[in-house]
Amino acid sequence: MNMNLEEAPSKTTIEIMSISEEKLSNDAMRFGIEAGECIKIINKLPGGPIVIQRNQQQIAIGRELAKAIEVRVKS
Repeated sequence: MNMNLEEAPSKTTIEIMSISEEKLSNDAMRFGIEAGECIKIINKLPGGPIVIQRNQQQIAIGRELAKAIEVRVKS
């Protein structure tokens, strides 16, 4: 089931399906995050950013931007 990054549960591994905002997509590519990549949601700070991890790198993504990232939970 696809959802946006904001809706995805914490402490799960997800696959990025698409990034609808072009600026965010370009920024994400600089960190090696693009459609098809698997990342882990480390923490969802209450009312704040969502911390994700790819390999050993952690990145905080704002809630509004997280809504533009379509993901799927990996089983």
